[in-house]
Amino acid sequence: MFLFLTGGHSIGIAHCSLFKDRLYNFKKTGKPDPTMDLALLTSLRRICAQNATVDLTANLDQNPFSSAVVDKSFYSQIMMHRGVLQFDQDVALDSLSKPTVEAIARSSDFNTKFGQAMVKMGAIQVLIGNQGQIRKSCRAIKLQL
Repeated sequence: MFLFLTGGHSIGIAHCSLFKDRLYNFKKTGKPDPTMDLALLTSLRRICAQNATVDLTANLDQNPFSSAVVDKSFYSQIMMHRGVLQFDQDVALDSLSKPTVEAIARSSDFNTKFGQAMVKMGAIQVLIGNQGQIRKSCRAIKLQL
């Protein structure tokens, strides 16, 4: 079900600061991510200049005809090495998840499966009070003092 939830990225955007390293200094090599499609790299570099002072955004689904629609196009894009976020591209490259990504891209029931995954995720109990954390960045854990 988790891989169906990544389909939410079919309508999402990301700030350049979240993926700029892939464009200019992937893993501190001073070079772009070698797995990124060259046309995508060129397009994203136009939006996200290396020394930009404004943090612009890019669509996560690079299909201009469906970037505002929840659909399976996102999966086809990441299979073509057009994933904007490293995580999204890794899902399509990983030997364990790649067959599922390919199956979703070919499927005729993506919307049904995506809806089922969202309902299942909605059943997760929300932590309240001091049981959980509210974070400004989901990647950063707040340390308890």
